[in-house]
Amino acid sequence: MNIKRITALLTAALALVAALPCAAQNNDTRPEEEVVKFEEKVHDFGDLLITDKSVSCKFVFTNISKKPVVVHNVVSSCGCTVPKWTKEPVKPGAKGSIEVTFKNDQGAYPFSKSITAYISGVNRPVVLHIKGVVYGKKMSLKEMYTNTIGGVLGTRETTLLIGNMYQGKAKSDATSIANLSKAPVKVQVVSEDPALSVAVVPNPVPAGDKASLTYTVNTANGEKKWGKTEYSAKFIVDGKPAEEKIKIVANIADDFDGYTQSMKEKAPVPGFVKGYLDLGEVSKGTIVDHTFTVKNTGKSQLIVYKVDSDDGRAEILTKAPIKIAPGKSADVKIKYDTSTQTGEFVSIVTLTTNSPLRPRLDFFINGSTR
Repeated sequence: MNIKRITALLTAALALVAALPCAAQNNDTRPEEEVVKFEEKVHDFGDLLITDKSVSCKFVFTNISKKPVVVHNVVSSCGCTVPKWTKEPVKPGAKGSIEVTFKNDQGAYPFSKSITAYISGVNRPVVLHIKGVVYGKKMSLKEMYTNTIGGVLGTRETTLLIGNMYQGKAKSDATSIANLSKAPVKVQVVSEDPALSVAVVPNPVPAGDKASLTYTVNTANGEKKWGKTEYSAKFIVDGKPAEEKIKIVANIADDFDGYTQSMKEKAPVPGFVKGYLDLGEVSKGTIVDHTFTVKNTGKSQLIVYKVDSDDGRAEILTKAPIKIAPGKSADVKIKYDTSTQTGEFVSIVTLTTNSPLRPRLDFFINGSTR
């Protein structure tokens, strides 16, 4: 990917932000949890066959505010996902819904789609998710759930992504686990961090059947963490500790829900002197030392809480937090390793900041190996 493509992507992203409905930018808005309450925000369709027809689910919400709310618009991340929603105003205490249909016409593959709802009175878009796995033919549980835990449980993956989160808030998601044995299995999941909780339903897991593993990260609990954060949990299966663990990965940024327009105007504004590193064509295995400069053009101190590499290929040498006074700049040193790159590549280094305008700032590294 060359610089022109990166520039085009950034331009498109800025255009999308500029096009957000006025309702999401209105000052007379509040956090989602004070306006509407969804019964679920993630729906897992589980295992589907490519020959199955389209499937649908309904995200039901209750208006918990004192004013009627209106779902202005609902946008899907993919044409294979079609949303319908309550068009009339939803009175306080009443329920509304967003129905989502997955066409199941894309082939055999795991899918995860986002649906973005713009609701009056809510200060940022509400993001819903549907997911599942489409198979080309009927398969056994052992063929579908290839990672084993304690010798009897199966999972599709041991690292689960919960996505973007805000400091002080909670977020939940779910996946399926399978009992590969011929007897019911009692499962206990022990979190290794107070911010993570995990539940299995039904429990015991029936023989030769599946259960839902629901995981919740509540950033209000435990030590405050920033950026790309891994949480882990271990299993006790029928009273015996299992060696295998699961990891939950969250991307945590600051929460600016309480910021007034005046506070935003006085906030720090981060940027780069140059926001990318073009390595051109290099020999595979080349290691590059690079320094990029972060500037603060805002009116108060900028804090870079965390610097993360999206793929682990960039070693961050500058220790965070990094504090930058208004009008000043600071250098961030990295060491980039191309040993595992093949052909064209793009890597991203993400800075998590205290800026309400740019809570996450991405530095791009691109090139190709020969």
